[in-house]
Order: sequence, then C-alpha cells, then structure tokens
Amino acid sequence: MDDFFKPGKAKKPSLTESFIGSILSKHYGLRMFSCQELNSYDDFNFRVKAESTGTNENLEVSCHGYVFKVLNSLDSKNTGVIDAQHEMMSRVYESGILTPRAVPTLTGHLYLMVNLLLEGSEHTDSADSDSSFIVRLFEYVPGEILESVPLTPRAVLQGGGDGGQINAALKGFQHSGFHGYQRKWHLDLLPLLKKLLHVIEVNDDRQMIGDVIETFQSHVLDQRNNLSQGMIHGDLNAGNILVTKAARDDRWKDEHDVSAILDYGDSSYQPYIFEAAIAMTYMSILSDNIPPQTASGYVLAGYLTKNDLSDREIDLLKICVCARISQSLVIGAYSFHIDPSNDYTLNTAKKGWPRLRQLWKMDTEQMVREWRNIASLCRETLAAD
Repeated sequence: MDDFFKPGKAKKPSLTESFIGSILSKHYGLRMFSCQELNSYDDFNFRVKAESTGTNENLEVSCHGYVFKVLNSLDSKNTGVIDAQHEMMSRVYESGILTPRAVPTLTGHLYLMVNLLLEGSEHTDSADSDSSFIVRLFEYVPGEILESVPLTPRAVLQGGGDGGQINAALKGFQHSGFHGYQRKWHLDLLPLLKKLLHVIEVNDDRQMIGDVIETFQSHVLDQRNNLSQGMIHGDLNAGNILVTKAARDDRWKDEHDVSAILDYGDSSYQPYIFEAAIAMTYMSILSDNIPPQTASGYVLAGYLTKNDLSDREIDLLKICVCARISQSLVIGAYSFHIDPSNDYTLNTAKKGWPRLRQLWKMDTEQMVREWRNIASLCRETLAAD
C-alpha cells in the first residue's frame, strides 16, 4: 500500500534539451529553440517554444509556445485514463472554460509512449512498462498562476464558479477509462493514509489528523450514496488556476480575472462537495490578506452560481476541507520522508498546519452561517453588475 503514495517519478528518465528537441522534430514537426522546466509534483513539465519544420502541414504553430509533459512512470501505465481525460477536457473547453489543448502528433495521436530510460536513445511504443512514459504536447496558455498574484475576493469567486461550471458541463459524461481509476489524491481514499501517520512527528498533530479521517469516514464516506456526484476536476489549487489582466474596471476593482483551468490529471467520479472543498482548501491556505474562512466562503459562493449543493452537503464542507488539508500534509510528509531531495512536496506544510488546527477547532454552524452570508452578498453584487 505504501507504494501507492510514493511520488510517481521515482524512476527518473533522461531528459536533455536535445532529447526533447528530437521528439518534437520527429513526432510533431517542430523545431525547438527554447526550453524551460516548470514546477511539478509528480510529472515533468517543460515550456518550449518552437517553429515549424515544414513536415506538419496541419499544424498552426502556437505563438505562446507549448507545454511538453512527461507523465510519471506510474500514471503512464493508464493509457485508457489519458484518452478519457482528453475527451473530458474537450467537453469542458466547449462549455466555455479555457483549458490546454493537446497537440496531435504527425500520425494524429494525442500522446506518445516513449522509453526514456535508455540514455541517448528514443524508442516509441515500448513493451517495457517499467521504463515507458507517456509524452504529450499541449498548447501553452498564457497568464499567471493564481498563487503568484495577490488573492482577491473576485478571483476566488471566479475560481469557485469555474469549478461549478466544470461539474455542470460534465454531468452525464462517462468514459470506460475512468472505471476503477484511483489516484492517491482522490479524496475518497483518505482513510488509506491512516497507515502513514507515523511520518507525522508531533503527537497532537497525528491525533488531530486521525480524528479528521475518522470523522470524514463516518460523516461523509459512509453517507456517500446520499450525495450528488459526477465528474470533477479534483485539484483546483492556485497553481492550476490561471489569471490575466482584468479587462474591465468595475465595483470589484480587481487587477486580474481568472482565465483558464489547468491539469485534469486528478479528475474522477466523486461527490460534488469534494470539488468545492478542494478549491476552498487551497484558497484558505493561500489567503493572507483575507481570513481563511472568508476566502473559502467566496469559493463556495462562486461554485453555487453554477452548480447546486443541498443544505446537508454544505454542512459537510468543513469536514471535507479539513480532510483535504490532512491529505496534502500526510502525502507531502510521506513523500519527503522517502525522498528528502523533493522539498516541493512540503509546499502545503508551512501554512497547512496552522490552517488545519484553526479550522478543525472552529464551530461548524458558525462557519456555515458565514459562508451562507457571503454567498447571499455575492448573489446581490453579481445581480447588480
């Protein structure tokens, strides 16, 4: 079971710039002239800029460049999921939410299976699943990630609204690739983390997370059949939400608008409250100039403009938010425990622990009342715009 939670890039491929350039030239008809590695938890992402080699007549070169994505060695075994994600992202894009679009290869495929562990060589369609990685190319979507700009009520409201719109757009969507699909970040797998709590050094913190897991199991997972469910994005954190310069000056007086939603790698069929709670989690962690319960309230307000939740489901959101923070803290601590060089896994810890301690102690009824008040005020403001 422990292996399930290990970082997926335990087997690190050989990825030189010349190697990336050769794949782009051979399979996409692109000549690369710049390459920059991007941050990622499990995968390898590079922003590349390129020009046409003239061998791909159907390719319109993106002026903003591309993201060259190498999926980690574990997820690369789930090719059915990749097909499902592409179909799902197309449906979200058609609903009006900007998402990265996969670039077809010269042969019309949306991904390559490449053996990247052989130094200085490239073998596609390798039968060796332990050394094969899925390689994809996406059009680069310009903008800044939300975590790089000051957090504002309107941006948080818009992010929550996009989460609700994604869920609404995907109602009725089904694909066999998602059947039986499980990732360590799926919130319904939280109880599995009880066996990893030994990596939490402080006894009180370890006990608190144990309490969160037990409460989440009894109040949410055991009642799952009574919750509205569907396909969700599953990871609406501030690194997956893009913003651009605001196009208009209105009563919000914000400098940025949410412009795109990235990274659908954790998508799955889950209760809708998980989508809202995950976004609320990361906005409450990120908030410095906005109280965490207020930031999460704006997320919920935005979500409810696009997708409904029942009163009972809203009452469960605090538990779900605490569950997601706990999940991030335990997986981050465990990943660092087995690979101390990967300090990216601890990004949530600095603010996550204080937020969890604070939110877990807060009165649930009081928090829900505050969230409902924020939602009511936002409805009035949006109606007046």
